[in-house]
Amino acid sequence: MVSIGSPLDERAISESTSVAILVGITVVVTASVGLNVLVADSQETGPPSANFTYDHVEQSNTLIVTHDRGDELEAGKIHFVGADQDTTWAAAAGTNETTTVGPGDIVQLSENNAFGTPVTASTQIEVQYVYEGNRTTLDQWPSEQ
Repeated sequence: MVSIGSPLDERAISESTSVAILVGITVVVTASVGLNVLVADSQETGPPSANFTYDHVEQSNTLIVTHDRGDELEAGKIHFVGADQDTTWAAAAGTNETTTVGPGDIVQLSENNAFGTPVTASTQIEVQYVYEGNRTTLDQWPSEQ
């Protein structure tokens, strides 16, 4: 006959306590990971990135700029800086400042539009993006080699 307070009773209590502690730790770890994922997704991840391709038409001194891949951007925040000019995508394309520019969108820079200056083979142009009050250079033409 087993009496109260035997070693078997103490072992059962010890195992139950261990299981409860392990379940508690699992719940706390799962909750903290879930919270970190939610908070990280709601924060800004930094400036956008985009790649552009360029076609220079030497006969007309025109540069055709294509948004090749990357983040969608606001046309009024994309700036083409070079040849003593600072023109937005919106102005060069004759579109609204809040128009979304994404992969496949094209604009031309020449003396016949808002850029106002011919683009020759020696003209250097930076594609900049206004992000949180700062300008970030996304790309440049011609690319550095």
